[in-house]
Amino acid sequence: MAADSTLASVRDGRPEWTIRGLVAAHKLIALGLAAVIALMAAMFVAAAIGSKGGAITDATVCSQWGSTNWSRQNAYARQYGRDHPGAAWAQSPARVISAINFGCGQAFGEAVADTTTVVQAISGNF
Repeated sequence: MAADSTLASVRDGRPEWTIRGLVAAHKLIALGLAAVIALMAAMFVAAAIGSKGGAITDATVCSQWGSTNWSRQNAYARQYGRDHPGAAWAQSPARVISAINFGCGQAFGEAVADTTTVVQAISGNF
């Protein structure tokens, strides 16, 4: 039996499975699997290079905040601390990010994330 025209060939009395034989026997499934793998690879590439976002300002809304990367969020948190020296908690970028995340979480829950800015999220006034 030829390995490329059947599912398995027999060697020493045992069936020998080959990828070529499986693909030949199940062309539609193999094509579907190849499409799924290509789609997953495209999603990984898009996630790796896609969600950079622009610079974050006081006018950035929560839906944009959620799609920016950590380094841009951290840069904004440091800038917020410099712009608000009177607030002791604002001197910690982690606390600023946490306050924005908490406020934006509430904004998402109330379906106003597209209109709530990060400054409004920090203060809770939205």
